[in-house]
This record gives sequence, structure tokens and C-alpha cells, in this order.
Amino acid sequence: MNPDGETGTALLYRILKRIFYLVVPILVYLVLLVVFWFVYPPPTGVFTLPPSTEYLALVGLMGAYLVPPFGKETIVPLALGLGYPIWVIFLGVVGMDIVTATFVSLNFDLLLKVPLIGRWIRWVMRTADKVRVSKPWIEQLSSAGLLLFMYIPLQGSGSITCSVLGRLLGYKPAVSLGLVVIGSILSTLTVAIGASSVIQLWYINPLLGVAAALAILAAILVIAYFWSRFTKRFYRSEGV
Repeated sequence: MNPDGETGTALLYRILKRIFYLVVPILVYLVLLVVFWFVYPPPTGVFTLPPSTEYLALVGLMGAYLVPPFGKETIVPLALGLGYPIWVIFLGVVGMDIVTATFVSLNFDLLLKVPLIGRWIRWVMRTADKVRVSKPWIEQLSSAGLLLFMYIPLQGSGSITCSVLGRLLGYKPAVSLGLVVIGSILSTLTVAIGASSVIQLWYINPLLGVAAALAILAAILVIAYFWSRFTKRFYRSEGV
């Protein structure tokens, strides 16, 4: 028994559980990268180097997805424009959201204690708290608010921020993770289908592509207008 009154078995279980939390999310995405390796193998064979340019570009896009200000609204259309199919982009983006949200949710307490990472996590916490204050509808709409925040491609509405925001709102990790996953799936499909439609129409006739893009932009503006009117009630109730 250690000084904290914990038995050796309990300590071993806690250590193994922590290792599981740290390693498994990373391994899951590594498996996905291996799948992509077989989808875009090197020109000289699957078990050779160097990697294909398609594979390197895809990995680069997924890496850029983690860095602001990039998000689904930029990475997904760019990947489609480069010729990647929707299912590859969907797996890459949603997989990244699931892995990062899971990793942060399960290891939040530990990450806060790591010098550089902890400072970054605290910055994310401050950002998430500012979002909570500036957008009271997220909290007042309960789980639907967090789901909508993850779904709408706003600056700072990524899986990590949503996971931290869910923690600040008092959600259990499993609940906030579930909302992040659902929001990621819906938003990725929405952006991918919309961008793919514009690109395909562009190939048929550039004017059709431009018209489709303008129609989507107009629809977004109309939705944004009515959404801003709907959410005004939450700002008034909060005194914002």
C-alpha cells in the first residue's frame, strides 16, 4: 500500500488504464494511416519507400486540419479539389476529430500537468470559456447547443475546443465525446456533399459551378440571419 492508501493492485490498474488512454487513441489513427497507405501505395510497391505523393499530401492535409484557422470548410473542399474521394476525406477528418477529442477527454487532468501542453490546454480552456460567455445559446440549449456548435463550421469550433467546452459545462467525457462525434459526422458530410456538388457542376459547366456556389452562399447567409435572430433571446436573458 502506497502513502495515499492505495493497494498495489489498484495502483497497477490505474497505471495500465492511463497507458491505455494515452496509447489507444493514437494507435487508432495510426491504423487509419496504414489503411490510407494501402489506398495510395508507393509507386514501387506497398512495402517500399518513399511514400506516394498522394499519401503525403493527404497526411499533410490532415495535419493542417489541426492547425487554426484551417477547418472542415477549407480542408474538405481542398481535398476534394485535389481528387480525393469523399469516403477518404470523411474517414480522415472524422477520425481525427474522434481521436483528438478522445485523447483530450480521457487525459485532460494529465495534460494540464505537462509543461508546454498544459499551457496550451489552459489556453484552450480560456478560449472555450470565452466561447461559452459570448455564445450563451450553447449552454442554454444544453446538449443540442454543444452539438450545434460542433456542427456549424465556426472559427474555434473544433473537436478539442468542444471537448473542453463540454467539460466546462459539466458533461461527462462520454457524453461530450458522443456529441463531438455526431457533430463531426454531420458537418463533414454537409461540407463534403456541398463542395463535391459544386466541383462536379464546375466540370460540367463552370457557370453551373459558380451558380451552385452562389446559391449555397445565399442559403448560408439566410440561415445565419434567422439563426442570429433566434439566438438574440439567449443574449437578452444573459444580459449580454
